[in-house]
Amino acid sequence: MITSAEFKKQISKTLSQSLKELGFKGSGFSYRKESEHFIFIIGIQASQYGKKCCVEIGIHPKEMTDLFGSEINFKTLKYYECEFRARLTKNQIKKWWNFSSKNYDNQWWDYSNSEKTNIKTAENIILTIKNEAVPIIETFQNEDYILDNLEISDLSNPTKKLAGLNVIGTEVRLIWALSKIYEKRNLKKAFDYARLGISKLEPNDKFLGKIDFENIILNYTNNFN
Repeated sequence: MITSAEFKKQISKTLSQSLKELGFKGSGFSYRKESEHFIFIIGIQASQYGKKCCVEIGIHPKEMTDLFGSEINFKTLKYYECEFRARLTKNQIKKWWNFSSKNYDNQWWDYSNSEKTNIKTAENIILTIKNEAVPIIETFQNEDYILDNLEISDLSNPTKKLAGLNVIGTEVRLIWALSKIYEKRNLKKAFDYARLGISKLEPNDKFLGKIDFENIILNYTNNFN
C-alpha cells in the first residue's frame, strides 16, 4: 500500500485545480480562503495508521485573535487550529447484503496502489467538499454575521443555525468562543455568554477559558455599572 506522501503527490494536481476554481489557495493537503469575518480551511488528514484519509473544514472567526492568552497567527493557521471544525462525510450506496433501507455514511477515503483510482478518490473528495463544505462557507460569507443567529437555546445543538456545520467540541467551549468573539463586537452579548459559561462550570473547574469569562464580566461591570 502506498504512503500518505505518495497519495498526496498523486492527487495534488486534481485537488488543487478544482479547489482553486472554488476560490481556495493552497496545495497538497491544505487549502484556504477568507471573507471579511472568517477564515475557511479545508484540510486532508491522513490516518495515523496509514492507508486512508479524512477531510475536515475549519472555520475561524477573525475576532478571535488569541487562544487562552497565546496570539493566533492567521497566516500559518491550520484547519485543526480553527475554532469551528467539522469532518466531512461521504455518502455511499449500501451494499446488496445490507438489509437496511438507508445509505451508510463513511468519513474515510482509502488509498489505492493505482494512481488512476486515487485520482477518482480525489474527484470524490472534491464532490463532497462541493456538496457539504461549500454551502456552509457560502452561508458564512453571505449572512450579515451568521453567529448573530444563535440564541442560548441553540448552543447545545447549533448545527441548524450554523448552516449545517456540526461543530466539534463541548457546549462550554462554544460559549467561551462566542464570549471572546463578542467581546470585540458587542460587550453586552459577550457578558451574557460569559455569565452563562460561568454558570456551567463547577467551582473547581480547570477549564482554561474560565479566566476569560471572569475578565469579560469584570470589564462589562466596570464599563456599564
